[in-house]
Formats: sequence, C-alpha cells, structure tokens
Amino acid sequence: MSNIMDIKNAEFSYNGKKSVFKNVNISIEKGDVLCILGPNGTGKSTLIKCMNRLLKLKSGKILLKNKCVYSMKETELAKIIGYIPQSNYSTFAFSVFDIVLMGRTPHLSLTSVPGKRDYKIVEEALERLGISHLKNKTYTEISGGEKQLVLMARAIAQQPEILLLDEPTSHLDFGNQIRTLKVIQELSKTGLTVVMTSHFPDHAFLSCNKVAIMNQGTIMEIGRPEIVVTEHNMKQAYGVDVKILDVNEHRRACIPMQIQQPHVDAGCF
Repeated sequence: MSNIMDIKNAEFSYNGKKSVFKNVNISIEKGDVLCILGPNGTGKSTLIKCMNRLLKLKSGKILLKNKCVYSMKETELAKIIGYIPQSNYSTFAFSVFDIVLMGRTPHLSLTSVPGKRDYKIVEEALERLGISHLKNKTYTEISGGEKQLVLMARAIAQQPEILLLDEPTSHLDFGNQIRTLKVIQELSKTGLTVVMTSHFPDHAFLSCNKVAIMNQGTIMEIGRPEIVVTEHNMKQAYGVDVKILDVNEHRRACIPMQIQQPHVDAGCF
C-alpha cells in the first residue's frame, strides 16, 4: 500500500530559534485514520497546519502523493486535502447549506456555478452528519457544536483524499462526539485518509488504526493504538496515572485514576 503523505525530519519554529517540534517522521497510508495525541503545547496543531501548508517548516519535508506540499498549486492541494481547524469564525450570515456548498469550490472553475451534482453532494453530506434539519438556518446563529458538524459536512462535500481535523470533537457533546468518530471510521472505509489531533486517548481506540504520541516537541511513539496507548506512555506524556481496561473483546478504554481527596475533619467547621 502506497503512502499518501510522508513527513520527513520535520522541524518548525515560529521565531527561527526555539523549535516547536523537530525530528518528526510519519508515514501515512491511504485509508489510515491517524490520531495524534499529546499534551498542550507539544506542537500537534502546528504540525497539522504544516501538513496543510498554512505554516512552513523550518527544515524537513512534507510529501503529498510524492510531491512537496510547498510546490503544489492551491487548487491542486484543495482537491486532495480537506481541513477543519479547532475554531472557525464567520461574520457573514450564510445559511448552513451555503457553508457546506463552499466545499465544492475546488471543483469549480472561476466562471462556473454549482450544478445539480454539487447540490446533491451537499445534501448527502448534511444527511451523513445528521444535520439536514439545519440546512436553512443561519450559520452564525447555531451552536458551537452544530457549527463543528457543519464544517465536517463541508469537508465531506469537498471530497478530498485526506482530511485533516484539529480536535474535531472539542466542541461536541458526548453523543455527537461518538457520532462524529463513527462517521470518520465509515469514511476511512471508502478510502479517505484521516489525520486528527485529540486530547482523548479513548478516541484512538474508537476510530483509529494508527496513533502518534507527540511529547516535548517530537514523536514519542507511533503505531497501532493497542501498542502505543499504554499506561506507561500515557504517564510519560501527560504526567498522570491511567488504567487501560478491556471493556469487552471489541472495546478498550483509557481511564484516568482518581486523585485522592484530602481528609477533611468535620470538627473544623
């Protein structure tokens, strides 16, 4: 199976001096669902932005289908990569349908307008995310969780080959988190490649076939979730004790251990 993306000896710095991350090497195959875990400030979101060419590496390479991302045209890149940031702000009162329809832009020429096929793709994306009922609502007036689902639908309508998601469930309630992870899993079965960051190790067990742990600005370990997401690695990355439990033969969970509360003498009150 050929790699759709290769990250080789990647290093990034905002000021040209202190590196946010360095010596990052990741190979991503077509159909992979890669979850990047790690504590705040270790460079997960920055790495995602470099993959999408929003930021430029200090050194190293990012190859997309054997081409350097920094040498590709915007339209060429947009047909291959879809991207959803952690937060998205819009001051224009577009309808939800129109926001999702914007995902079709890379497939249209400067003089063309969306056609029946584009509208059908948008309808299917809304239905897949279970938000068809929102299509006529104003995007700026819906909840943060609903906005995240709309952006996911827009990315699906874009029909990319690789989808970059920066903490895709951060604004979602528990139910919509699980639904979104299920959609990601289903999309991967169609051949779509997904790279996402997360603060929840459980997400790796639920929807991913590959996990990378970033810690102290580099990749601490990468591989299958059951090999990488261990009690030792979680303690080393996050500095907290966890237990990895097999709920059943199909489900593994990462449980943080409860912090011992100090004893309070009732007589003090």
